[in-house]
Amino acid sequence: MLRRRIHEILSRKFPKWVFEERLEPLDWSFLPVEIRREVVKHTDFQTRCRLRQCSLQDQQIVDSLLIELPFVRIETDKNYVSVLICESKTSILRIDLAKRKIRLRKKFVMNISDNILGKNAKEVQINHEFDTIIESLLNAISRINVSVSSLNLYIKYPIDAVINYLDVQFRQQTGPKRKTKIICSGMEFLMGQVHFLPVDEVRVINDLITNYEEGRMMLAGKKYNVSPSGHYAEIGETAFWKPTLLNCNLGALIAVGFSMGIIWKINTEMECYCIPGLDVPEYQEYCARFEGQITEYRNTRVLHIPVPETTRKLFVLINKCGVVIQKANIDDVVHIPKEKCILDWTCSTCDKTIESWYFRSTLGMNE
Repeated sequence: MLRRRIHEILSRKFPKWVFEERLEPLDWSFLPVEIRREVVKHTDFQTRCRLRQCSLQDQQIVDSLLIELPFVRIETDKNYVSVLICESKTSILRIDLAKRKIRLRKKFVMNISDNILGKNAKEVQINHEFDTIIESLLNAISRINVSVSSLNLYIKYPIDAVINYLDVQFRQQTGPKRKTKIICSGMEFLMGQVHFLPVDEVRVINDLITNYEEGRMMLAGKKYNVSPSGHYAEIGETAFWKPTLLNCNLGALIAVGFSMGIIWKINTEMECYCIPGLDVPEYQEYCARFEGQITEYRNTRVLHIPVPETTRKLFVLINKCGVVIQKANIDDVVHIPKEKCILDWTCSTCDKTIESWYFRSTLGMNE
């Protein structure tokens, strides 16, 4: 099987004698370095890490090739660390390291799985020190030939090995040369533990459940800013939840009377509500019903709906991707992003990145 796979990959680049003159089973160590490099180029991150431990020459081959990881997630809690590496939607490595009581003794257990939820994991008991294992995992993604496009952090408990890794690798990554996008998430995230990081975005996931029309999902959040260590970062939508069973329509959501309006009752702190995939052909009826105005910005229609007897109003942004409802002050001006969808990462049509796919998948959103 290995011989056939190597032949398929390399037959277009190397002469036939490399394979035809060897009748015995293919031995990896007999292959020329050039062929081994070509084979390694087609392997995933986990395979390269294993191959790197086989010999000094294999280590040099692996280290000579650039590795780009689209998405890495690190989660910590007391006596627990999880590292998730996503190369693609089908190439995933998740390692969960936790302390567990086994036969009246506490031992560390490592679970290795190939999916983002950690299902069907292979369990391995280890005898090494907790920090030693963590440092080994983090060293694998911090080598000079490895680059991380997006790093998601969920720090619930300060683990020294993780904090040191973040300090060494990302503290100085400010300005135009910084390649890694840093996203913090989680309801129990400890922002103070990573105050030195130039955070790009905060997404605090909330599992409060309401419901909306035939399983369609609505995400709610608010926008705010953080200033870690003097670095100003404008943050996107945060604190999301997902409604799925409440039988109502868009009119019931945006109703603006004092005793009506589901949007105003859900949570007064929430400022932004996203409903991906919702088509609104009757938008003019809503505008007339709530005495609003309609404006158009590029491919987006905006309904400006005043709230009676208050200084507040609603922006209802509608385009082919879905609907965004925003709470605003009466003098606020609607902001339409130029280069990205109004639904941001919640839109599976416009945002195809691994990072956004991960967040949509963990929220249960349909791709």
